[in-house]
Amino acid sequence: MPSCKEMTRLLSDSLETPLPWPKRSVMHLHLLICGTCRRYRRHLLFMHKVLAGHNHLMFLSDTAKQRIKDSLAKKTED
Repeated sequence: MPSCKEMTRLLSDSLETPLPWPKRSVMHLHLLICGTCRRYRRHLLFMHKVLAGHNHLMFLSDTAKQRIKDSLAKKTED
């Protein structure tokens, strides 16, 4: 069973690309048990929906996007 910290990564990844069925199964099982992660998922889906409607406002270069991703990845490793 993944930890809640690992679930945040899985939930975020699931918004960008379909997860393989084993990861989806583990994620759904964790969500059945953990109310905190269910709430996090609801908030994440809400933010994703709101931001998806405002894509035209995001003018970041590919380099800037990669720097942000790298920085976030580094912070989650700590």
